[in-house]
Order: sequence, then C-alpha cells, then structure tokens
Amino acid sequence: MNTSIIVLAQHASLFKHCLASIRLFTAEPFELIVVNDGGSKDIATILGQTNAPVRTLETPQRVGVAAGYNMGAAAASGERLVFMRDHSIVSEQWLECLSECMDRHPDAAMVGPLSHNVSGWQNAPFPGETMEKFDRSARRLLLAKQGDARQVTRLLSMLLMVNKEAFDKLGGFDERFLLESYEDDDLCYRALQAGYNLYIAQDCFVRYMQPPALFPEDPDWYWKQLSANKQAAFDKWGFDLPKALFNWKRQVSISLCMIVKNEEQTLERCLSSVRDVVDEIVIVDTGSTDRTKEIAAKFADRIADFEWVNDFAKARNFAFRLATKEFILWLDADDVLLPEDAEKLRTLAASLPWDTESVSMHYHLRKDEYGNVASSLRRNRLVRRSRNFRWVGAVHEYLEVYGKILYADIAVTHDRKHTDSSRNLNIYEGRLEAGEDFSPRDLYYFANELADHKQWERAHAKYEEFLRLGEGWVEDNISACGRASDCLQQLGRIREAKQMALQAFSYANPRAEGCCRLGFLHMSEQDYAGAVIWYKLATELSKPANTGAILQHACWTWLPHLQLCVCYDRLGERELANRHNELAAGFIPNDERVLANRKYFADMSAAAAG
Repeated sequence: MNTSIIVLAQHASLFKHCLASIRLFTAEPFELIVVNDGGSKDIATILGQTNAPVRTLETPQRVGVAAGYNMGAAAASGERLVFMRDHSIVSEQWLECLSECMDRHPDAAMVGPLSHNVSGWQNAPFPGETMEKFDRSARRLLLAKQGDARQVTRLLSMLLMVNKEAFDKLGGFDERFLLESYEDDDLCYRALQAGYNLYIAQDCFVRYMQPPALFPEDPDWYWKQLSANKQAAFDKWGFDLPKALFNWKRQVSISLCMIVKNEEQTLERCLSSVRDVVDEIVIVDTGSTDRTKEIAAKFADRIADFEWVNDFAKARNFAFRLATKEFILWLDADDVLLPEDAEKLRTLAASLPWDTESVSMHYHLRKDEYGNVASSLRRNRLVRRSRNFRWVGAVHEYLEVYGKILYADIAVTHDRKHTDSSRNLNIYEGRLEAGEDFSPRDLYYFANELADHKQWERAHAKYEEFLRLGEGWVEDNISACGRASDCLQQLGRIREAKQMALQAFSYANPRAEGCCRLGFLHMSEQDYAGAVIWYKLATELSKPANTGAILQHACWTWLPHLQLCVCYDRLGERELANRHNELAAGFIPNDERVLANRKYFADMSAAAAG
C-alpha cells in the first residue's frame, strides 16, 4: 500500500536529524513531502543537499500544524498518510510496524507510535542515562511487544499514520486551531464520532526531541496559544475536549458463546432471554443426544460440534474462537437474563466506556416469589474479543482476565434444578486415578463435587487437605470451612462441625452464613440459648464490601429471625418469638412457615385468654 510521509519542518537543527532517520530506517517505496513552514532558508539548504526524491512545499509565514499538514495531504498521492513533526526521530521498521497495525485493525482511522516525554497513553518511560542505553532498552521492549496494539481514544500529532480515505471523510485537520495544540484532539474526537477506532502500535518507537521555541522573543507564546486553542475547542464543542476523549463511551457488538450438551429443557428459555440483546449467537455442542441442536437452530447464527475431551476450558475456548463481534458474552444453558437485566445489558452495550476489557456481573441463583435470591457472587461475563482471554481448568473452569474491569449492576440468574454435576465428578475421579497432582483450586472444587454427591467423609478430607495448603482464595477458604462443617454435621460429629465453622472467622470478619450455621448446630443439640447468640449476631452484621464475597441471601435477611422465633419459643419467651416471626415476615410475608407461626401464636393467645 502506497504511503506518503508528510514532514512539517520548522527547526533546521532538528529537521536534518529527522530527515536522516527517515532515510536510514524507512524501507522503500514511500513518497516524501516536506512542508517548509515559514520558508526557512536553512531548511531549504538541507533539502537542496539531499539526493533522494522529495517534494517540497513552502509557506511564506508560519501556518502551524493543522494548516501545514493539510497542505501536505492535499499534495499527497498515498493511500496512507504519515504526518510527522521535525522533532521526531524514527527507529528501525517504524513504518512497517505502523502499517501492520493498521492492516490488523481495518476499523482504524489512525495509528500512532510509542515515544517518551510525551503526554497520554503513548508515553513510554524507558530507562537509560545515555541515548545508547535508552535506545537499547526501547528495542528490548519493542521485541517483547511485537504485533501488539492498544486501542485508545487520543493520539498525538507529533507522528501519526492516517487512512487517507478516513482523513478525507473527516475533512482533515481543523485550521481554526492555530500553530499547534488541540488539532489532534479535535481530529481524534471526530474520528471516534464517525465510528472509527484509534490504536497505538506497541512495537513502534519514535524518539521525541524537545524542539526550541518557535518564537524565542516571546517565551510565553506556547502557553498563550495553548489557552487560545483550548478556548477554540470549547467554543466548537461546548465541553472540555481532552476530558471527553478520556471518558469516551460507545456502542459495542456482542457475540454470545455457549457450550451445550442435552439441554433441551432449558436452552430455549436461555436463548429467548438474550436473543434481542446480542448481535450473534454461537452454540458449540459437545455431544447432545436430545433436541438441543434442533432448538439451538432457531436462534443461533452458528452451530459447531466439539468432540468432548473431558475438558470444559478447551470447549469454551473453541467456542470463543468462533466469535466475530467485538465483545463475547458467555452463559450456560440453565442461565437466564431476566427482563430488567436484559435491558440493563442493552443499555450498557449502547454506551460502554471505551477502555473496558471485561464486565463483571452478579451471578444469582433463581429468585423466589418475594424477589429474593438464594445466593450471589460475581463473574466476568462480557470480555473484549481482541484481548484473547482464555478459559483455564478442565472442570470448574475460570476465565482469566486482566485490564480494566467494569463492575456492572447486571445479574445473570441461574436455576440449579437442571444442573447435573456427575460429569464434573467423573472428570475429577479420572484425574485422581491417573495420579494427577491437584492444585488448591482443584482440591476445593473436587471436595464440592464429593459433598454434592453426599460423599461426606471424602469431601471433608479434601476440604481439610485444601485448607492445610494455605494457598486458597479467601472466599474459597471461608466456603470450605462452612461446607466441611456441613459434612461433619451429616456424619454426626457436631463438636468438630462447630470448630470447623468457627475456623471461617479466621479468614474474615464473621458473616451471617457462618453465624446461622453455628446457630443450627446448637439447635441440633437443643441448646437454644447458645443458638440465640449466633442467630442474633447474624441479624446485626453488615454485608462485606468485598465484591467477590459469596453471600446467601436468606442468612442476611429472614432466616435468622425465623430461627430466633423457634429458639425463643422453646425458651418460653413467646413475645420475643412472635416479634422475630414478624421481622421474618418483612422479608417473606406469605411464607407458609411465617403464616403457621402466626396461627400458632394466635391460638396460644386465645387459649391463654379462655
């Protein structure tokens, strides 16, 4: 593709180095256009001494960046334009790196390099006391980032590759921005408005040389011009332009990617809830023998088969590779977006902060008739496809993400009724039989599978093994203590169950779940006074601010009050019992247990009165 390099020459002392670096490090073919801004005789002399082909344009007085670049663009014949100030010194393969970045991103209007001592995202503070060390450290970084690009909303005009077609559609630089400053912000903003994207080629480095003052007789000229152009930008747009670029939001497209097997009971409900929110649906079937694929065909843009290899991460990664939209949403077949959450996701997708890499959403078990959820946690549900985030783990896999995560008030609701974990347990058993070493995370989830299948003794042993390692995530540690306590309770080992439940408090402040568990264990021994202590504490706690905390809604609302009703009744304190029944009713007004308790207390009152 033909490229025109347009150099705005204003400083003879720097221009000769700039020109030399272009000649030394730029592969043919390219068209070179030099705009001698102000008609400097020294710059004209340098151009006259060069033997290489160069087209020279000259202005009788200084016109600055916007007008000078536009003049060069009008004379250019390339399909891509590189605008370059004379205080930029290019390095090896700079043009190839910019071009390849634009090739990889056809949505790009502009691509810029990394540099140093510049503002914004293009600044790369390379270490080095001398230029030789400086260049050496820069080269190491560029090699490590070969082919990498970063999407941004602002690029500097010191060196900028622009798609000529996009440049013409945008109308070039706005010449109301005199001399320099804000002409690049303005062009970037218009490009984003038109639906284009901007990228930094992370493997391209350009050395920035501090230029001498254009007007030495007026040391404040730059700040005066900066202030004038800032006002010009405000007059044009009505707001702070750099701030608007930093806070840019835009509409994004979404691919839904799912893996399924024998999901005919739930798949249609799931896909119906999300079909009007996403732009593409990709279904990967891992061996269905029912009507799953027939149902999927009503909704999906693409259905593919994946030969099951006892590895959920491999199946999900395969599905992600089939996506074509900007962001990927993942769901399971027994998930659903309730109407209010579907609308929230639609609103978010229409105006997503530009630098979002992943969107974390609530994960709710199905709501009951009162609008409550059984438990809640968070998962990264929506991820930028270009980041190539990958799933990790053969079973109970997780999506490994990094970068800017947006914590959205959107929930995916899950119905556990359809969950069949036998495949999960079989995978773990197979790995155990093969002698595979389990990571702490594997141990934790293997213990969960054993507990779900009522293998209490084995589950407790695995929870203990996990906790002894001391390497688990704090939320998994807390959960392991609670579930191990439940296993011991099932085995009739109540004293040990209490000790295990108390161990959870060593990882974080007491939570309502642990307090309710201890209350239940005391009740199982008919120690109602002891149970009251723990259930009362559960009603007094505040939910943790930790967004990763796994919470059971009942323990934080109605459950401890309903249990206190029972405990106080057993202790002969019926007024307190009745009060806590009514407090529970505030959360679950039509629950049959609340209504039965009311009748019980009413009958007791009537009997006492009679």
